[in-house]
Amino acid sequence: MELPIPLRQGVDRLLEKVPLPTLKQAAKTLSDRYRAELRDGRLHMAEEIAVKAYLATRLPATYAAVRASLDAVSEARPDHAPKTLLDVGAGPGTVLWAALDLWPDLEQAVLIEASAAVRRVGAALAAEAM
Repeated sequence: MELPIPLRQGVDRLLEKVPLPTLKQAAKTLSDRYRAELRDGRLHMAEEIAVKAYLATRLPATYAAVRASLDAVSEARPDHAPKTLLDVGAGPGTVLWAALDLWPDLEQAVLIEASAAVRRVGAALAAEAM
C-alpha cells in the first residue's frame, strides 16, 4: 500500500540529507530496541535520527497495517464515518494519515506523543500537507 503523496513527499524531504550509513545505523539501533522490548527509561525515538529511521523503515508498514485495519472496519460498517480521532502514542501521526485517507471528513483529532522529537517531525509532516 502506498503512502499518501503528501506524506511520501514530506518523508522524502526529511530524509534527503541524511547519509545512508547514519540512517542504517539508526534503523538498526531502533529495531534492536523494539525487538528487545528495552525498558531503560528512554524513549525509543527520543532523538531526531531515530525518528528519521522510523520514517524510512517502519512508517510504510505501520501505515499499511493501520490502513488495512481501517479498511476492514469500513467494509464491515460502510455507514461508519467517524468525526473524531484519539491516538495515544501517536508517533508522527501515522494513524491520522491513514484515517484521513479513508475518512477525509474527520473533523477533530487529538494525538498524544511523549517524544518531543517525534512531535516535531509529525508537525512538520502535517504542515507540509496543508
